[in-house]
Amino acid sequence: MKLKKISILFILVTILFSCNQEDKIEKIDLSKTDFIYLEGKHFKHKLNNYFPLMLNYCVRIREINNEFVIAGIKDYEDKNIFEGNTKDSALTVLRGHLQLIKEQGFNSIRLVGFNKINSEESPQLSYFTPKSKKMPIEGNYEIMFECLSQFLEIANDLDLRVMILLNGPVENPKLTNFTKELLKKFQNNSTIFAYDFMNEPLYFDNKDLKPGERVRTKESAFEIVSLWKDLMLENAPNQLFTIGFSEPIEVFEWDPAILPVDFVAFHTYHPLRVPNEIYWYSKYIDKPWMIGETSLPADNDSISYKEQQQYLYEIYKQIVNCGGAGLGWWSFQDVSWGGFEHDYTSILNHVGTTTTKDGKYIIKGSLKPVCEGFDKLKNYTPTNECGCAINYYNMVGYQNIVLTGKIVNEKTNTPIEGAVIRGWNKYWSVGANTFTDSLGVFTMYSNTEFVHFEISAPKMTQIKFDYHAEYTSIEENTIAMGDLPNQKLEYH
Repeated sequence: MKLKKISILFILVTILFSCNQEDKIEKIDLSKTDFIYLEGKHFKHKLNNYFPLMLNYCVRIREINNEFVIAGIKDYEDKNIFEGNTKDSALTVLRGHLQLIKEQGFNSIRLVGFNKINSEESPQLSYFTPKSKKMPIEGNYEIMFECLSQFLEIANDLDLRVMILLNGPVENPKLTNFTKELLKKFQNNSTIFAYDFMNEPLYFDNKDLKPGERVRTKESAFEIVSLWKDLMLENAPNQLFTIGFSEPIEVFEWDPAILPVDFVAFHTYHPLRVPNEIYWYSKYIDKPWMIGETSLPADNDSISYKEQQQYLYEIYKQIVNCGGAGLGWWSFQDVSWGGFEHDYTSILNHVGTTTTKDGKYIIKGSLKPVCEGFDKLKNYTPTNECGCAINYYNMVGYQNIVLTGKIVNEKTNTPIEGAVIRGWNKYWSVGANTFTDSLGVFTMYSNTEFVHFEISAPKMTQIKFDYHAEYTSIEENTIAMGDLPNQKLEYH
């Protein structure tokens, strides 16, 4: 059943922010140092281009015989146990993993979980002894810093740069002080090329609230990120700073166009969405950008390893053609977290063993064929053709309902291109996104009635509202709204 279009008009206002933190420090010529820096929209090392080909690697801190050590998560080893049972053997396993990663063509690591902290009033670090325990971060900085130093030393030996995912302090003085001391401690360590202060605020900021109850405003997010930027400028001025953004609907609250990050690192996965999100970020966010996380899960059954390999080639080509600065793959080895889209996204399975090229390390698991492609990617010659995909305005292919509208600038009455529209059903269980075209017009397709809406655009205000449209069938045989097919279809 297809229903008539209902046209509505929405008005947004430009938000103006002032951010002059860069003037607070005396800049040095980073091209004469070993730090990674930005020039225009791309990374550089000394005077050479640097394209982060980055692998996400999850770690935990362990206590073994009263010594603390950093190690890959259990899933990265014998799946249910840690392989190393002494500090030295645990670091040997880690070194073998990182050497194998380097051999596949990666030049950087995104370190995930090193400071697995809850952000409550008394932040605590989760660690293993071998069971999971917690200790307050206050008074234990040196334990955490020593463990991070262990990882950085191995990465430096292998010429791997590191982006460190933090628990960005929002309203927590204890976590703020820890972050400050961490930045200060490693401010001269050029192995660290960037800090990622928050992972996917769309999902993890106010995560305990329903989507319709979240209260973060763009102004509030700007204030938080400005404080983080101040921490960087004062304590780690030669390293870079980002946030792990996700879908374009981040623009509703954590608007990447106004937040004072050095570059944008966004996460995108589903192949129906990925080309569209690359296109949107490249066209409407005027900052250097890279993909911080992506993958196609493959178990060589439901999805073949060949398809995963092809996904890598296609996404890499689009990144460089659209002016992207880097690619991050999720992640090192298959896990058992309970969802197909999580469990099989890696470069290494749990079948057989793999030996490093020098024969020093034997890693449990076999490399997937996707690894054959990473080192070859650098040979691709960009075409600079960054086109709009055919499903840009209807990513999942909904067919039941069509709602149209137009978004304009309140002050100039001009159309706003690239605005993002999100619709939700009554129960907040199914949603979809679309965008405005060059005339400010959007077309929202759905298979079920959307009644909750949110609209915004880069550097513009946001609107939240409920709206019940009166739809009319365009076919002779009218089907009741509740009987429309595929109403629970979503892109999961």
